Amino acid sequence: MSRARIHLVTGLFLISTICSAQDRAFRAKSKRLNDYPKELLHDEQWTKIDLRKNRLDHFPTEFSGFEKLEELRLSRNPMNWPDSLSGFPVLRYLDLWDTDVATVPVHVQGFDALETLDLRETYLDEENRAALEKLFPKAEILLSERCSCRPKK
Repeated sequence: MSRARIHLVTGLFLISTICSAQDRAFRAKSKRLNDYPKELLHDEQWTKIDLRKNRLDHFPTEFSGFEKLEELRLSRNPMNWPDSLSGFPVLRYLDLWDTDVATVPVHVQGFDALETLDLRETYLDEENRAALEKLFPKAEILLSERCSCRPKK
C-alpha cells in the first residue's frame, strides 16, 4: 500500500498529511499555533489528528462530528476540558498528556470505542480515577501522581 506524503511549511507551523486507502492523518506542529487550522473542518474524514505542542487553550469540540476520528493528540497544550463533551463515536485514543486539564467534565456522551485516555502530567490524579472511570468505563486511564506544576498558559 503506497502512502502519499505532503508537507507544507509555513512561517508558523508544519502540516503533514498522510493519506492511504484506510488512514487519513493530519499533524500540525508548532509552538505558536493558538488555534487549530480551520481547513481541518472542511474534511470530516480524518482518522487521526495530531495538534501536540501548540498553544491551544480550548478543547476542539468541533471534531466531535468527525465520525471516523480514531486518534486525537492534544498533549502539551495549555487547555482544559469543556464541561460537556459528546460525539467521538469511534475515537480509540485521546491524548491530553501535559495539559492544564484540572477537572473532570460534568457530562460526557459517546466515546464508546475509547480504549486509552492519557491524562498524565495534568492536574488530575488517582483521586479522580473513579469519576473518570464512570465517564469512560471501557478506557484505560493513564494518570500521574499529584503534581505541583504551574499552569502552562
